[in-house]
Amino acid sequence: MDWKEKYGPWALVTGASSGLGAEFIVQLAERGLNLILVARRKDRMDTLAQQMRETHGISTRVIAVDLTSDGACDLVARETADLEVGLLINNAGYGLSGAYCDLDPQKQANMTVLNCVVPVLLTNHFLPGMVERKRGGLIFLASTAAYQPTPYLGTYGATKAFNLMIGESLWHEYRGSGVDSLALSPGFTRTEFTDVANIQDAGAFREATPDVVVAAGLRSLGKTPSVVHGLTNKVLAFSVRIMPRRLVMAITGAALKGRTSN
Repeated sequence: MDWKEKYGPWALVTGASSGLGAEFIVQLAERGLNLILVARRKDRMDTLAQQMRETHGISTRVIAVDLTSDGACDLVARETADLEVGLLINNAGYGLSGAYCDLDPQKQANMTVLNCVVPVLLTNHFLPGMVERKRGGLIFLASTAAYQPTPYLGTYGATKAFNLMIGESLWHEYRGSGVDSLALSPGFTRTEFTDVANIQDAGAFREATPDVVVAAGLRSLGKTPSVVHGLTNKVLAFSVRIMPRRLVMAITGAALKGRTSN
């Protein structure tokens, strides 16, 4: 497949300064797409953008913004008004773990904005153009946390369930239109996520690396409404559908309680 023809000429990646977002930048640059990097840390994005220009001969644009701030998505829309964005990667997000009452309310609210509201606003802006051109793609970063209640990680799990549902829903709505949608659900991955979320020990599930997760997502785009990365994660995501909900909550709660510092 010619990625630039199908999903180009420009792709926009939120949370592009590190982790999965930075890896999306690398792998999309290898496919020849021009790239818009959106995150807070301008220095990291500038360095990565320069590397991609020099290595792959693509064009880049860096937008340094806190996406939880008022008007942030409007700013992104203005800064890309002259570009044809054919692929939107709704990657930016973070988690908070611990007993619900111990967590900072504003940080929880900001997390919900970043994980849910921002993808809605950016998708609302870029999707109509894709539909009009009859080509394009959307990727929503969900999580294995989206498949069951997640005590001690409750709000985060709920935001990821939101991304799973909207990604799959848009796959169905726009199937046959030329626009593809995918919900990508990684398990624990070697990124900054566990440090920010205050998860002390992710155990064996942390073995996944950003390159294999992103590669799985890009391989799946246009082929399926959602994908869970990793065989163990696939088995667990399926098993919770047939287990009693209380048992699922008990198992998940016990596992997560032991991995948070609160």
